[in-house]
Amino acid sequence: MTIARVGRIGAAWGALAILGCSEPTTSPAPSVDQSLGAGSLTSTIEARIPLSGGPLGVAVSSPGTAYVTRDQAGSVARLDLAHDSVVTTIPVGQVISFIAASPAGTTLYVANHYGDNIGIIDAATNTQTAVIPVRGDPLPVAVSPDGTTLFTTTNVNRLWKIDLATRTVVDSLDLPAASHHLLVHPNDTLLYVATRDAGTVLEVNWRTMTVQRTFGLGGRTQGMALSPDKRELYVANEFANVLHVVDLRSGATVANLPLAGGGEGLALSTDGARLYVGLVFAGEVQVIDRRHRTVVQTLVTGGVPREIAADPAHQHIVVANEAGWVDVITASAGGGNGGANGAILDRVPLSGGPLGVTVSAQQKIAYITQDQISSVARLELVHDSVTAMIRVGGGPSYIAFNPTGTTAYVANQFDDNVGIIDVATNTQTAVIPLHGDPLPVAVSPDGTTLFTTTNVNRLWKIDLATRAVVDSLELPATSHHLLVHPNDTLLYVATRDGGSVLEVNWRTMTLARTFTLGARPQGMAISPDRQELYVANEVSDVLHVLDLGSGATVATVALAGGGEGLALNGDGTKLYVGLVFAGAVQVVDRRTRAVVGTIVTGGVPREIGADSNGRMVVANEAGWVDIVR
Repeated sequence: MTIARVGRIGAAWGALAILGCSEPTTSPAPSVDQSLGAGSLTSTIEARIPLSGGPLGVAVSSPGTAYVTRDQAGSVARLDLAHDSVVTTIPVGQVISFIAASPAGTTLYVANHYGDNIGIIDAATNTQTAVIPVRGDPLPVAVSPDGTTLFTTTNVNRLWKIDLATRTVVDSLDLPAASHHLLVHPNDTLLYVATRDAGTVLEVNWRTMTVQRTFGLGGRTQGMALSPDKRELYVANEFANVLHVVDLRSGATVANLPLAGGGEGLALSTDGARLYVGLVFAGEVQVIDRRHRTVVQTLVTGGVPREIAADPAHQHIVVANEAGWVDVITASAGGGNGGANGAILDRVPLSGGPLGVTVSAQQKIAYITQDQISSVARLELVHDSVTAMIRVGGGPSYIAFNPTGTTAYVANQFDDNVGIIDVATNTQTAVIPLHGDPLPVAVSPDGTTLFTTTNVNRLWKIDLATRAVVDSLELPATSHHLLVHPNDTLLYVATRDGGSVLEVNWRTMTLARTFTLGARPQGMAISPDRQELYVANEVSDVLHVLDLGSGATVATVALAGGGEGLALNGDGTKLYVGLVFAGAVQVVDRRTRAVVGTIVTGGVPREIGADSNGRMVVANEAGWVDIVR
């Protein structure tokens, strides 16, 4: 790092002037501060990957793959985290800073600081294919959850909003100071901007480009992270030597956790249990128990730890160190993933936002929808591997097999149709048009009839012989989950925002009963004797148990978060509930109605299916599929 470089970037880089005079030229052996209590869990530096050129920014594009900017070498390194190696280096602009991946992981966006532009990297070819000019020197970059919009800030103290379809700046917002870190909220509306020297974090509605709230924290606000339930914002402070905890409901700072130095990079482990803070001046990474808000460990990395990212494939933390290497730290949560009442048996990396699951016992396969890339993945359950990717329509949500497992039906949400997939050839062979965007799909026990609901609040009945809609029923609200009763007559419709489950005679398309539950009913399952219906509730954090004889709610099982996906295991003894905001799957003993296990998956567990070997298949929208028991 040269003095000339620091002078060119000026105040936007501030602290680098200090770092530039004291960078080590060799890579010291990492050490671990073991001043932990009895029984504490230990994070360790599992691997150190040498990388010259001043590693600075890091982005994990897909499980097992990371991109690291080399700000002094004008290039980006692609890392294979399964083998802890550099695969290739990609020439980009001059003095590059931070980097971000598209939701699908197919494109990377890099801030070419000296070039006053954002470089676009094609992950398939590992080349920079285009640039987007901006006014000023860009530093942080972030991509909207839907992949349509890019954000960056420059040293002219502005936030820029870029439309990725046209690759042009479409709006901007004045900032009180230069920002080094951005964080997009998964709700597809909010963006958090740490203003560094202004000592604040701005909560911005990025659709309207207006400031909603300003959190005054003081010092130098840097890296940020959100809690799994999205209720807390964590902010590393480079000068105040604390980690701020902001309650996003009240806007109040509810805790300031002392650090051993100034914090810059910050990341949440994929299981949501720990926060990793890079102490840029101290050459350390501190590990914080998120729930108890305590520092549980200090990893002495040496050098200048900069940006940090989590890799879901192996639950690793990736730390770019400007002194000339990248550290890979184990990030095991422990405690939640073992034992008879819940364990992750295998994790299959899968990009594109895994969402819906359907399992064919006959074929010994699962189909997983990838809602961000218009694809369905075929997962062989004999050896837990993806063997085919099937191109379908836009925004595929849920999916269902016919009774023999020879055909699958996928809700192509953005194309207003249901796609028909031939399992023998793994191709979508036809579509059935609908009125509105479909979400859930279900097939009658005899395989003659398909059901779906759309966002026009209707249930549709489709004759599969003619592939035509033959009847429909108005709903009180949009439904995200359907469940066919094995008696070949009844269908259960969870109305989500309607707070109810409808019992429908699907042959006559008439409403038999309404079970009012409140909040947001989601996934459903039925007991082996067909006497009880189980309903996960996303907002009230319970599992409802309904007696189908009387229609009464006979129990509500408390969950540790909002339930969405729900499935009964093969022997009918346990229910598996995905806690979509908590990054966990809870295991409920069906007979005793007690939670007997919690599997910490991290990420965003969505739909769940059961295979014929007593295992459960959990689609995780963060980029993988878990096989659990």
